[in-house]
Amino acid sequence: MEVTSFNFLYMLEMLLPAIGLCIPLKKRKHGMGKAMAIIIVGTCLLGVLPIFYIKYYGTEMQQGILWVESVILMFVWFVLIWAILIFSINFCTESSIYEAMYIFALSYGVEHIFYCIRVLVEHFTGGIIGNKHPLVYIPCLAGSFLLAYFWFAKGTVYEGKYPIGAISATTTSVVLMGIVWGLSIVMDYLGYAHIHSIYAILCCLFILTNQREQMKRETERIEFSQKEQLWEKTKLRYEMSKESIAVVNQHYHDMKHQLMILSTMSDEDKRKAKLQDMESKIAAYDAVVRTGNEYLDTVLTEKKLTCQSNQISMSCIADGSQLAFMDELDLYTLFGNALDNAIEANRKISNVHERWISVQIQNKKGILLVEIVNPYEGSLVYDSNHMPVTSKQDTGSHGFGTKSMKNIVEHYGGQMVIKTEQNKYLLRMIFQNPHGR
Repeated sequence: MEVTSFNFLYMLEMLLPAIGLCIPLKKRKHGMGKAMAIIIVGTCLLGVLPIFYIKYYGTEMQQGILWVESVILMFVWFVLIWAILIFSINFCTESSIYEAMYIFALSYGVEHIFYCIRVLVEHFTGGIIGNKHPLVYIPCLAGSFLLAYFWFAKGTVYEGKYPIGAISATTTSVVLMGIVWGLSIVMDYLGYAHIHSIYAILCCLFILTNQREQMKRETERIEFSQKEQLWEKTKLRYEMSKESIAVVNQHYHDMKHQLMILSTMSDEDKRKAKLQDMESKIAAYDAVVRTGNEYLDTVLTEKKLTCQSNQISMSCIADGSQLAFMDELDLYTLFGNALDNAIEANRKISNVHERWISVQIQNKKGILLVEIVNPYEGSLVYDSNHMPVTSKQDTGSHGFGTKSMKNIVEHYGGQMVIKTEQNKYLLRMIFQNPHGR
């Protein structure tokens, strides 16, 4: 083994799949610059190490006399590259050191697949096309990036992270990849690299496929758990809202009797106190929305009361009977999440006179149109599905709330569109022939 055969191409071979795996992950502030600094400094160190070693041992190593020393240098060289990539991933993305090791193990698996493909091409062409020949080398580099990003990362990253237990995943993946790497070195030395390559490709594909499926199952488990929690919270809030509105309605009926008492009351002070109490109850009753759909009335009234307490003007022109086709909890979840988002946006507006929410529900020639409009300040960021990214701390459940809205609309054969213009946020839901379902 010649140390001079080591070059910076291996760094490139490892870097491309690592980049593909990291693209969908959440990034740290200034993380890209730190990662680049680590790669540059590390690459310079890798360039100095072989030169220093050759100068120290002379040509003996090149003649194969100091094979043990060559193996040690090779091992140190590999470990340095691995450390550079692991710390680069850790500094660039919001990944722990264990997660960075896991991502590196995955990138090594991808790289090794294409390295083995190059070895097989070299073997079956009798060395005419070497494993570094541009005809095979460049497509393999491109393939490693494409496989890492499109096949693995794009379908497995959830909320900016790989959804799997970092320590257990790292242990399993690193050990298996370490075995593959060790066998690769031994088989290469014994002259059976082409035989090992077939096994290594199958082994790496098995590990990557297994990890990919595990992550998909973990994502489904997380989403199901969040949906279950959201469902329970929604049911609880819905029951509480019905009780609150029932109390308001009871106050209304009580006021009829109180008016009769006022007409016969002679004490002026007591009369004034009673009138003030009635005024406060009337203000609450003003918030009650009546649309012709008791379930829609419940959620709109609840949110209108919230708007009143936050100095937000809420207008509603709604024919609730048009939403009779929708399940009551779906209806509550849909409008509850939409209005919660609108209220959150309004709270950020310092001028209370500019706080407002408009709700419109109308049927136009068989097409049911639901529009919720509100002002907003600042800029909005959208994810890969064109859904706005929340500014809330609980990004998981809020992000799922937006997904839940979209899923509910699509479940009833509708479309959900979000638009922003002139600092206005428009949520539009369109249902074609909803009563024909």
